[in-house]
Amino acid sequence: MYDKRLDAIIKTAELGSFSKAANALGYTIPALVKQVNGLEQQTGVIVFERSNKGVNLTPAGRTLVEGARDIVERSNRVVKRARQRQDQDDGLVRVGVSLYQSGQPVLKLCQDLYLNGVDLRIQFVPVADTHESYLYTIEHFGDDIDVLPSTRLAPEDERNCSMIVLGNPFLCLNVALGDELASRDSVNVEELAGRRLLVPKPGNPYTDSARNEIAERAPGAEFSEFPFYTMEVFDRCAMGDEVLLSKEIWRGSHPLLATVSVNWSQTIPYCLYHAKEPSPAVRKFVQAADKLARSWGTHATTIGRNRVHTEIG
Repeated sequence: MYDKRLDAIIKTAELGSFSKAANALGYTIPALVKQVNGLEQQTGVIVFERSNKGVNLTPAGRTLVEGARDIVERSNRVVKRARQRQDQDDGLVRVGVSLYQSGQPVLKLCQDLYLNGVDLRIQFVPVADTHESYLYTIEHFGDDIDVLPSTRLAPEDERNCSMIVLGNPFLCLNVALGDELASRDSVNVEELAGRRLLVPKPGNPYTDSARNEIAERAPGAEFSEFPFYTMEVFDRCAMGDEVLLSKEIWRGSHPLLATVSVNWSQTIPYCLYHAKEPSPAVRKFVQAADKLARSWGTHATTIGRNRVHTEIG
């Protein structure tokens, strides 16, 4: 896609040495010098000043190397897009998954799709558990990831994508194993009176609704906000006496946390996000996933080892 001699001048400029550049690129020194000399002769631009202390870019060489980097970057982007299109045409769907953003249920979903004979190739791609990572993935669907499972995001985070709802898991609580609630299967909201709770910052209507119900029914409950569910949030709960507002689909995700159900009707949609204009393979995957989710009905069902209340129909 581009003159490979550009790699030679870029690497030499970075390392300041023909020998170091040759070693980095896997060339012999004479072979690399021949490429640099040949490019200089062809362009009429002296790229490097040679001395016994190494090589340095000339002013003209600096301009040439800056342009060369842009050429290489653009060329690589073109090849990447072409390969991505080829993968899409071959039926490849890349699913973003992470430990604390609901990856496990979608693994079971993909298994069920396979067992139901859906003719697609599915690849799992790890996603970092940060808000920024999720937003970047959504804004760049098709680059490295095609679909992203997650409990419902805040409305402003959904502007650049489409989604389907796979189910509505209950919101629940996480507590440290030594907490008095850890041995309980379920609690009433009133039992949270006087407790300190870790809750997401306002902005998501589902977690906001749960927080409001606790505030109304559990006098003296205090709230400590965090911006996004991360490993640090779960670890903080495990090492302290705070109660974490959590989700049933995360049951068992952290070995030092107990999951306790709450006797309420607070749920949050579990969604599959994708581009507004998906590729044919992604559209087929989403349609098959939607059909499978609808077949689960309106009863409590199991995705992996997590109990999920579905209200799809």
